[in-house]
Amino acid sequence: MSGRSRESRIGLVLAAAFCTALLAAVPAGAGGYSDAAGDSGAAPDITGLTVAGDESNGQMTFQIAESNPTAANSITELDIDSDANPATGDPSSRGADYAFQIDPAEHSFGFWHWNGLDWVSTSYATVRITASSGGFTISVNKSEFGNAAVMNFGAMTFTSNSAATDSAPDDGLWNYSFHAHGPNIVSVLVATKPASGPRVGKLFTITPTGLTLPPSGRTSTAALLPESYTCTATLGTKKLVGVATGGCTFKIPKKKARGKRLVVHLKVQYLGATKTVDFPFVVR
Repeated sequence: MSGRSRESRIGLVLAAAFCTALLAAVPAGAGGYSDAAGDSGAAPDITGLTVAGDESNGQMTFQIAESNPTAANSITELDIDSDANPATGDPSSRGADYAFQIDPAEHSFGFWHWNGLDWVSTSYATVRITASSGGFTISVNKSEFGNAAVMNFGAMTFTSNSAATDSAPDDGLWNYSFHAHGPNIVSVLVATKPASGPRVGKLFTITPTGLTLPPSGRTSTAALLPESYTCTATLGTKKLVGVATGGCTFKIPKKKARGKRLVVHLKVQYLGATKTVDFPFVVR
């Protein structure tokens, strides 16, 4: 985020009061996103965010976990890229279209919208912010930022009198889907052994090598890997039992297998979201 846009919002952050309370319980199925500790200098240290969205009414809850959230001269910010497109929104705020800023010293917050040139204060009807010794909870309806069902988001802290800051995540933004209760996993990349596919009488293994999510402004080229994965498979109409990691290694029968269709059902888990993808093969 540029110093200009940050400072313009600090000066106007006294938009409304927030309540001091215990962090509210987050609904089941929430996505949990972690951030490295000890990298904030004098600014509050963000250690993670938990996000939950209620599909029945569109209400969202963002819990920002921080150590020392009320540090002197500090601001906590939540950025929302409502169209999950870092090429739009504020280019110096990782593509954010909306933002909250919380000033704990003043017990106040501001809600802002990027108008294409600058940040402007935005009216709202559903926002509620609570604070505790462990951070802040922001409750807001997705109608406040265009009824987005899939969005990117991130948080940051900084101080108004120093260069200390902490961004979560450190690279780009995170993604959240109402339907997935976590990131929107678009596709799963895999490798097989043997690479040519299953063969009669041989072991066949499928391994996820990367996840494709909506663009989020990441600069790293490292693949995103699932936190865990499992497999089931059918050969024709027969179920095969897998072994090894995730049950994703299968022994292909020697008899009556050649030419049959093998379908591996790969289920991956990542940051609270799950996705099952079918991978079909023909046994050689």
